[in-house]
Amino acid sequence: MRWLVLLLIAIVATLVGINLGWRFVFAPLLALALLRWSIASLRVLVTDAKDLQKEPDGPAPVGGDERTLFWCEECGTEVLLLVRGSSRAPSHCGQRMNERTELLNN
Repeated sequence: MRWLVLLLIAIVATLVGINLGWRFVFAPLLALALLRWSIASLRVLVTDAKDLQKEPDGPAPVGGDERTLFWCEECGTEVLLLVRGSSRAPSHCGQRMNERTELLNN
């Protein structure tokens, strides 16, 4: 049944492309691809935000005799942690950053 529907769509798309122009076939396909990509991108943002809400502890300032740095393997960017909002590492260059804790000499 599914193959029959796909065959019918292909025949209609071919007829439209030949008679009216191929832009009327490819433009809706491109619009559909962009719409699906943007919805998937927004779903990732919502999923990451839900994980942050599961942690009951509020943001706590980092202090004491150690400091925490996050660094990106891809580009070498380093971020100094001042307030810990969650236990997860931030993302940079499309992947999670690595955590490094250093002891301070007083």
